[in-house]
Amino acid sequence: MQAATAAASAGGRQADAATGGNAENFAAIMQRHGIPGAQLVHVREGREQAFEYGVMRADGTRPVQADTLFQAASLSKVVGAYITLRLVDRGVIELDRPLFEYWPSPRAKDNPQARRITARMVLDHTTGLKNWEISPSNPAIDGTPLQSLFDAGARYSYSGEGFYLLQRTLEHLTGKRWEQLAREEVFDVFGMPGSRYMTDPESAVRNASGHRQDGSVMADRVFGWENTAWTLVTTAREYSSFLQRALYRGEGLSPASHALLKTPSSNADDQAVPVPVDPYIDWSLGVGLETVDGRTRLWHWGDNPGFKAFFLLDPESGESLVLLTNSENGLDAYKDVLRLFLGEGEYPAVDWARAQS
Repeated sequence: MQAATAAASAGGRQADAATGGNAENFAAIMQRHGIPGAQLVHVREGREQAFEYGVMRADGTRPVQADTLFQAASLSKVVGAYITLRLVDRGVIELDRPLFEYWPSPRAKDNPQARRITARMVLDHTTGLKNWEISPSNPAIDGTPLQSLFDAGARYSYSGEGFYLLQRTLEHLTGKRWEQLAREEVFDVFGMPGSRYMTDPESAVRNASGHRQDGSVMADRVFGWENTAWTLVTTAREYSSFLQRALYRGEGLSPASHALLKTPSSNADDQAVPVPVDPYIDWSLGVGLETVDGRTRLWHWGDNPGFKAFFLLDPESGESLVLLTNSENGLDAYKDVLRLFLGEGEYPAVDWARAQS
């Protein structure tokens, strides 16, 4: 069995023998699902347990360490939602004013519905836009017209295009590239020095490689420009810091904006992908909400080729879990990992994410 290491922090991080069982069981889950490398951070009652497992790439020997960088995929969107709410609090943008009034995107100019899209519609996925018009890694995306599947604001349909449109609008309003905004508003504030939206040649040596279902290594991807919908690379420890301070404690947000992250805004019933667990899932402004037996938890999943990511956060107790994996098999391990650390349960968010992936 490939080794997993564990550390716990209470003030400062120190080895904790009590985590040994979880480390062994976590490693067993990763091995059972054919996942070459992973990071996990679990926080309960303010106490953090961090685990690193396996190797950065299956055809090498470099172990996953605490500072190994993983693609967080759509966990990127939650950082984007937080930044948006920060700018709402400052009066830079309003949630219900059309983005086109702030910046007339050439992609929206010929689409009356796209010109009606607001920041709120982006954050709760009711823009009516496709997930992507073309591959978001294609430079032609900035010149590709946006097409609407239905009227803006009418209903839920998950869309990365909406977040990218919002990003470009905020860049116009602030005069800053997204990487700079993210560093100023999030990374430098919450102790996330390794996190970034663009590939940095100096830190690329720390990037884990993605893997197909059969364990073969995928070509490393270079993010030549930022996209708040999917290009974040980070570590589980850094992302956990963001969850605890930004989403749980609401640092940097007004009480009203913090509440919006925890309040249903759309029902997340995607007519194109109906699933039995739909009644348990809603969407706030940027975050998924899972409600089971009257208990609501915040969550999001990430789904990039070769990388799968997931987090769950209890907004009342602050208990949270972040899992980053460098494998297409990552999603198959979510429930096993959640039950190991958070307890037995059905976790409908995982079933919903599987249907969308």
